Parts: sequence; C-alpha cells; structure tokens
Amino acid sequence: MVVMKLQFKINLNDNFEKTLAFGRYSRFWDENRDKILVSFYKHTNLRFKQSRISIHIREDGKSRAGSRHRPMELSMLCNDQQAVACTLIHELAHRLVIGNGIEPPGSVTNNVNKYYLHRHIYLFLYDVFVDIVGEDIANEEVKRESVYNDAYAKAWRWALAMNYNERQTVFNKLKRRYI
Repeated sequence: MVVMKLQFKINLNDNFEKTLAFGRYSRFWDENRDKILVSFYKHTNLRFKQSRISIHIREDGKSRAGSRHRPMELSMLCNDQQAVACTLIHELAHRLVIGNGIEPPGSVTNNVNKYYLHRHIYLFLYDVFVDIVGEDIANEEVKRESVYNDAYAKAWRWALAMNYNERQTVFNKLKRRYI
C-alpha cells in the first residue's frame, strides 16, 4: 500500500487554538491512517491519487476538501475526537472521489452539485465511519450533517435508503461512468 501523508501546515503567527486543532487532527491521522486507508479501499476499491495532501486549519466552523492544487482546510472548532475523526474522514472522502475523477460538472457552490457530490461520497462514507468510529458515532454524524445542510440531509436519506450491497452496486456504476 502506498503511504499517503497528510502535511499539516502551521504558521508561526497561528493562534493557540489553531495549534491545538493541528495537534488533534495530526494525532488522529497518525493513530488511524492505515485503518482509514484500508477502509476507504475496502468500500470503494479506489486509492488516493495524491501521496501527499497539505492541510491548513481554519478559524471558523467550515471545512473544505480542497483539490490537487488547493490545500484541505479543516475547522479548528472540532474539539472532541468524534468531530475530528468525522470531519477528517468526510473531507478525505471528497478528495478520494475527486482525485479519481468522480465529480459533478460545475461549481460545488451550487446546491444541486453539493447534493450530487455528497450522494457520491455517502454511498460509502457511512461504512467507513462505522469501520473507524463505530456505528453509534456514524449514526450521530449522519444526524449532525443532516441538520447542517438540506442537500446533505437529502443525500443521506437517499444513500441510507439502500442496504450496503445496493450502495456498492450504485457506486460501482458511478465509477464506470466517470473512470
């Protein structure tokens, strides 16, 4: 397996809270990297195209996956291990599908495209959550994300209306269409 590195970037002028967040994400990744990568592969049969992903810590509550040319941005407001785990795994799911060419056309600022992009990752993200943080926390994360954004709620309902095998079948069809 290719070792993927997350490069957590910190600046000398970053505040103390950003430095603490840097430590939380970095520790979680160091302790769970292999398990996360194996789980993503198990549920998608895809590998990350990048061997290194740069990560910056944001001061607000938003996180973004970034792209090959833009760093991932993670919220410093994720204070507990559950939030750190689910946020990092969620953004990595985006990087996995985008890196493999699976993305809707157009801007992801458009709510319709946000819905389709999340439909793509929700076909496997729940199962990765279960592998890494357990079923109870996976269910809590689905509820939390569903409250955050209507497009997310709709995408979660769509994906979880299917059983695991059905989600896998849909994801495999999706891969054939894009890859």
